[in-house]
Amino acid sequence: MLDRRAWLISGVIILIAAGAYLLWLYRPKATYSARSLSAAQHHAEDAAKNKAQSLHIEGCREDFIVSPGELIEPRVVPGSSLNRFTSVYGSEPNRPDSSTYLWDQEAFTLTAINPNEKAAPESLRISVKGHHIVETLDGVELGLDSFSRIFGKMQDKKVEIHERILKDDKNWTLIVTIDSACSPKFRSEYTRTLPRNPETDREITQLPPAPGLDPGVPRSDIFMNKVVYDYAMVPSNGQDDSAAGNLSEHD
Repeated sequence: MLDRRAWLISGVIILIAAGAYLLWLYRPKATYSARSLSAAQHHAEDAAKNKAQSLHIEGCREDFIVSPGELIEPRVVPGSSLNRFTSVYGSEPNRPDSSTYLWDQEAFTLTAINPNEKAAPESLRISVKGHHIVETLDGVELGLDSFSRIFGKMQDKKVEIHERILKDDKNWTLIVTIDSACSPKFRSEYTRTLPRNPETDREITQLPPAPGLDPGVPRSDIFMNKVVYDYAMVPSNGQDDSAAGNLSEHD
């Protein structure tokens, strides 16, 4: 009886061992295939497309390094001829009045202001349309960055910021001004307007003044979490060979 059990146990062990060997023999094996030349060429083309490129803007003192797909604006600076504007943004601007040229793009609207008809525009304004993002030459992403984010970016770059708050019967408007990255000949203005109401008035006028400022100067805290959609480039008193333009009127 004992011998029979021993034979049965031995048979079971042999079957288990045989099954394990078969599983090992027919296990799934890793396969390798060499990358084809066409695939390698396609990969190289993709890498070339993703490579940063140089963007030249006539009137700026240096070219800008941009990545493919980035929408960088403006590509024409104030003082450029109308022909230059139309060659970049299209040949048929709208004319709301005799001093205004308006180009309606997919992601934004560009308005060039020209006080004297047939003369070069003296300033320009970009207003981003909903759900679009436009990056300015300063590295600010209109339609995404809040004023707080802009302050942080400029602080990292050690760029001096000037701000002022305007009010009228209907609105409060914050204007943040910096030297344009294009050239000290221009300054950049980032703007946001909030409608006046008792709550907004209280938040702006009842906050204590910032350290070092005269009593009664309104604080811009209420604007800090607001996304910026509007940008303007206007002439400054600076020169290309100067360290900075003149922003004193915005102190």
